[in-house]
Amino acid sequence: MAKAMKKKKKDASQNQLEASELKLMSPLNPRHGKTANCRDSVVAVDVLSSLWKPVTVAVVVFGVYLQTLHPSLPGGDSGELIVAASEFGVAHPPGYPLFTVLAQCMLEFFPFGNPAWRINLLTALTSAVVAGVLFVVVERLTCWSSAGVLAVAVFSFSRLTWTWAVTAEVFALNNLFVALLMMLAVMFEQSQGNKTRLRTLALLGSFCCGLSLCNQHTCVLYIVCVVPWAFTILYTAQALTVGMVLKLSVTMCLGLLPYVYLPVSAYTRAARWTWGDQRTTMGFVTHLLRMEYGTFDLLKDHTGQGLIYGLRLYLEHIYTDLTPVGYLLAIFSVIAAVKRLSQQYKSSSVCIFYLMLFTYIVFFGWRANLDVKNPLLLGVVERFWMQSDIVVAVLAAVTFVDFINMVHWLIDLHKWRLDLIFAVAVAVFQLHRNFPLCDQSTNYVVRDFAVSLLNSLPNGSIILTKGDLPSNTLRYFHLCENVRPDIILFDQEVLTYKWSVEMMRDTSSGLLFPGDFMQLKDGMVEDGRTSFTFRSLLDANIQRRPMFGCIGVQDHEPSWRSGYELWPYGVCSQFIQKGSTLDLSTWINNTKNIGVDWKHPHTGYPPTSWEHVATGEMWAAMTASAFFLLDKSGTYKDGPEKTAMLLYSFQLYREAHRQHKSVPSYWHKNFALVSERLFQTDTDLDKAELLKISIKQFRLYLKKEPADPDKDKIKTAVASLQKYLDQLKSVL
Repeated sequence: MAKAMKKKKKDASQNQLEASELKLMSPLNPRHGKTANCRDSVVAVDVLSSLWKPVTVAVVVFGVYLQTLHPSLPGGDSGELIVAASEFGVAHPPGYPLFTVLAQCMLEFFPFGNPAWRINLLTALTSAVVAGVLFVVVERLTCWSSAGVLAVAVFSFSRLTWTWAVTAEVFALNNLFVALLMMLAVMFEQSQGNKTRLRTLALLGSFCCGLSLCNQHTCVLYIVCVVPWAFTILYTAQALTVGMVLKLSVTMCLGLLPYVYLPVSAYTRAARWTWGDQRTTMGFVTHLLRMEYGTFDLLKDHTGQGLIYGLRLYLEHIYTDLTPVGYLLAIFSVIAAVKRLSQQYKSSSVCIFYLMLFTYIVFFGWRANLDVKNPLLLGVVERFWMQSDIVVAVLAAVTFVDFINMVHWLIDLHKWRLDLIFAVAVAVFQLHRNFPLCDQSTNYVVRDFAVSLLNSLPNGSIILTKGDLPSNTLRYFHLCENVRPDIILFDQEVLTYKWSVEMMRDTSSGLLFPGDFMQLKDGMVEDGRTSFTFRSLLDANIQRRPMFGCIGVQDHEPSWRSGYELWPYGVCSQFIQKGSTLDLSTWINNTKNIGVDWKHPHTGYPPTSWEHVATGEMWAAMTASAFFLLDKSGTYKDGPEKTAMLLYSFQLYREAHRQHKSVPSYWHKNFALVSERLFQTDTDLDKAELLKISIKQFRLYLKKEPADPDKDKIKTAVASLQKYLDQLKSVL
C-alpha cells in the first residue's frame, strides 16, 4: 500500500514536471510549423549540427573582412596598442590588458606579415566571431535563420563595424563581449527548467563580465542591467544560495585577472615605451579608473554638444549605417519587447536588451564630452556606437520575425523563403554600398606619412612628438619595424605626467632629462625630486643633436618661447635658438624636397579619418617653407632681406605648382599673395608676369572656395590687379 502511494506521488510529480515543460513550449505557427520561441529544455538540438550555420556566417564575414584588410598601420591608437604589445608595455588608460596579451600572442606565434597586419588580422578574426555569435543570439531568440542573417547584415556589414573590423583596435573585442553576454543571457533564460544548467551559465556569464572589463569599461553599463535580472531568475528557480553568490564573485574576479599584466609590466620596466606607473596601488587605480583622462569622460578638459544633440546624431547613424530597414524595425522593436512578456512567450531577455540599449545611449550621450562638430572627434565618438548597434541589430531582427509572422497569415512567405531572400538582399545592399568605403587593402597613407616624415629628418635627430598621429605612427615604425634606428623619439605631451621620465629614462638613451618631471619652473619639490621646464630640456640637448617638434609644441609649459623659435622642416618644426645664425639657402635646400614623392591625393578621404589628417599634413609640408618665408617677410621692412624671402617663397611655390596638377586651394591663395607682394618690391622678375600669376591663382582659389568669407575683398583685389596689368600692357 505504502509503495503504491509513493509510486502514485512520483507519477503525479512527473506529470506536473511534464505539464510545466509543456507550458514553456511556444505555440506553433500554423502556416509553417515553427515555434515562435525556442526553449532548450524542450528542443533537443545536436550541438555539432547546430554549429554549421553560425560557423558558415563567421567564415563568410571573415572572407569579406580579409579581402578588405588594412595592409599596414592605420591611424589613431593602433600604433600605440601594437607597440605596447610588442614592447611588453602598457597602453593608455585603462590599459587594455586582454587585448595586449592577445596581440602579444599573435605577434609571437603568427610570424607572417608585418606586425600591424598581424594585429589587423586578429581584429578581423574577432569581428568574424562576433558575426557568428550574433547569429546564434538571434536564432535562439526567434528560431529563424533569416533573422540571424538580417542581424549580421545590418551590423557586421555596416560602415562603422566594417571600418573597425579591418584595423588594429580594441572595439572588435568589445563587440565580442557584448555579443557573448547577450548569447549567454538568452541561453540562461531558456534554461530555467534546469538548475544545473542555470548555475553553469551564470558562472560563465560572471566570468565573461569580468573579462569584458579588461577591455572596454563601457561594458559595465550592460552588466548592471543583466546582473539583477540574472539574480532574479536564479532566485525564482531557487538556485541562488550564499555559496552560489561566492562562486559568482570568484569567477568574476578570475575574469579580471588580466589586469595583473599592468603591474608586472611596470615592475620589469623593459618597454621602450609605456603609459603610467602601476607599481603602486594609487598608480594602478589611477590607470584603471582613467583618472588622467577623466573617469566618466572620453577626454579631459573637453566639452561636447550635450545629450540631446548626441542622441539625434545616433539616430541619424542608425538610419544611414544600419539601413532604413534596420531603423524602422528598431523603432517598432518596443512592441516586440513588450509582446514577449506576454503569457504566450514569457520571455524577458528582449526587454533586458532594450533596457541595456536605453541605458547605454543615454549615459554615453551624456558623458561623451567631445565636440562632434569636429569631424575627427566625431570619428572618436562614433566608434563607441557599435556597442549599442549590436543590440539594435538584435531588436530589429526580432521585430522582423514578428512582422513575417503577421504577414504569414496572408501570404506564405516561408514557402518561397522570401524572408531569407530579403535578409540576403539587405546583406548585398550593405556590401555593395560599403565595400568601396571600407576596402583598406591598398591603403598605405599612414605608413607613407610616417616613413616619409622619418626619412626627411637629419641623422641622430631628437623628435618630440605631439598628438596621436605623429606619436603613435612614428613610434610604431621606429620601434616595431626599425625605421630610422638612429633617431630618438619621445612624446612631449606625456612629460607633464610625473611617471613619464622615471618609467622611460633608461630606455630613452640619448635624450638627457635635466630632472625627474616637467613643470612650470625648475627646482626641487617636496618629495625630493627635481622638476624642469621645457626650455631646460631643450637647453640640455640642443647642442648635441638637432631637435624637432612634430606636429607642433605642447601648450602646457611655454618657457621655451623665450629662447627658441620654430622653423618648418616639412611636417615637423626645428627648434632654433634665438640669436643663432641660420643660412637661409642651406635650410631651403634641406627642406624643399620634403614630400615631393608624396603620391596620395589631397582630397577623397572621409573627414573623420586619419588618412584625411595625414594627407593634409603632407600637402601642407610641401609648401611649409614657402609659407613660412611669406609670413616672416611681413615682419621686415622693405629692403633686400624682405625681397630675398619673398623671392625664395615665390620660387618654392612655383616649383610646387609645376610638380602637381591638382593642389589644395590654399596653395593658390598663398601663391597669389607672394606674387602680388613681390610685384611691389624691387625685383628683376617680370612685373606683368607676376600680376598674371596673382590674378590666375586668386581666381583658381575662388573657384575652389566660393564660400570664403573674404571673397568680396579678393574679387576687389583681383579687379585692382587686373587694372594694374592693363596699365602695364598699355605702356608696353
